[in-house]
Amino acid sequence: MNPADEPAAANQTTPETTSTPNRRGAFSMVRWSIAAVLGRQLPQMVAALVLARVLGPDTYGVISAATVYVTFTTLLLDQGLAVALVQRTTLVPGLSGAIASVNLLSAALLAAITIAGSGLVAAFFSAPALAPLLVVLGAGLLLKGLAITPRALLQRELRFRSIGYGDALGGVFGAAAGITAALMGAGIWSMAWMVLITDTLVALVLTIAARPGWPNLRFRLLVDILPFSLRIFGSNALAFLSRNLDNVLVGRFLGVSALSIYSMSYRVLVIPVQFIGQTVNRVIFPVFSRVSEQKEKLASGLLMATEMLAFAAIPPMLGIAVAAPELIGLVLGTSWLPAAPVLTVLSIAGARETVFYVTNPLMRSVGAGKLIMRYEILATVVQLGGITIGLQFGVLGVAVGLMTAGFVLSPVLLAIQHHFTGLPIRSQLGRILPPAHAGAWGVAAYLLIRWWLKTPLPVLAVGTTAYLVVCAGVLLLAHRRATLRAIDAAKNLLRPRRSATDPQS
Repeated sequence: MNPADEPAAANQTTPETTSTPNRRGAFSMVRWSIAAVLGRQLPQMVAALVLARVLGPDTYGVISAATVYVTFTTLLLDQGLAVALVQRTTLVPGLSGAIASVNLLSAALLAAITIAGSGLVAAFFSAPALAPLLVVLGAGLLLKGLAITPRALLQRELRFRSIGYGDALGGVFGAAAGITAALMGAGIWSMAWMVLITDTLVALVLTIAARPGWPNLRFRLLVDILPFSLRIFGSNALAFLSRNLDNVLVGRFLGVSALSIYSMSYRVLVIPVQFIGQTVNRVIFPVFSRVSEQKEKLASGLLMATEMLAFAAIPPMLGIAVAAPELIGLVLGTSWLPAAPVLTVLSIAGARETVFYVTNPLMRSVGAGKLIMRYEILATVVQLGGITIGLQFGVLGVAVGLMTAGFVLSPVLLAIQHHFTGLPIRSQLGRILPPAHAGAWGVAAYLLIRWWLKTPLPVLAVGTTAYLVVCAGVLLLAHRRATLRAIDAAKNLLRPRRSATDPQS
């Protein structure tokens, strides 16, 4: 293959010349990563809420089952090669093209399997309407495969602005298509419109921005990265199993109506979880990879990321948890009220999960593929146990089992972070406890308002105000230093300060 076909940053056989981003550059990356996640997930969350309101729990259950399957097939597209593309310090000409070829071949194979097996999947979920929907979504996997390598190259080069443009454009227009289709009576096919238009636009924008070159058949170039890639793929597969087995089991044994209740509760909280956690994940992984041999910088970055995640995730998640009955009733309607207690439990689980989003990119950045695999095996076993026990008590029992398993695994994650950074577990918890303490007092204030007012809309309005005021008061009075540090980080995130030593000034 002609070396000119490779992007400039990937066409080097010598160590990368890209330097570790300075403070201002890092905050710029975070802002654009926020734009990417928010631009794609927020419109699609709005679309999901509209579809849920229009279709109701029974019909929306088919979309929930389709979402579980599409998420699984998306996982199988990459085999961990994109992660290796970001993680490696040097790249050889042709490597990105070979990875692109594997991704496209995987997409074609998975599309064929999905189309052929759509009836079996529909039978598994006892939802005949699922089969034709999967045929269309399966064909669309080619679009997802096309976008994997360009996204990895842009992430490697820290070009989060281009990723932000692509994700936002796809998210907005895809959501608009899905909402329009639902309002025109398209039913479950609204999901197909949303997914296909989103994936088409994302693949187009990322490919134009990254210019990854033509796919090639130089698969021998993959030999060096295969061990690490396959470990990442295995850990991702286990992570999917541990994080989605609840949806699979609920859909299989409790039915698609129960699955719609469960999955909608998860989707309501997916925006804050993905918005906060995935934003940090996208930025922290390439940044950590550049300082992977400098333990002090890893420790400093971990503390900063943990604190930002805790302040950004815990108060909102606890607020959603306590306000779940009012939120579900007003946004989705009374037919969805059984989802309220599930949302409460999953919001607490989501807060914990978001805080520990930083552990996985930390392990990936130091090339700890074997440890990632071992942890995911442990997580799968623990979460499977919690889900299986909870399944005996219905949808709410599954949510409680999943949440309990997550808290059981938290000490393991703290120990892993200590191993790679040297940070005492007490120091890590010190960055998490202030917002958790403030959120607990806010929950008490909201419950007091609910006991006093009774009516849903006033409870939501007054209770939310009380929650925010009490949280802010506790943070400023009891945790002033940590709060000011978090506020300073937020200011820098929005308006990074220039200095004489800043090369970008």
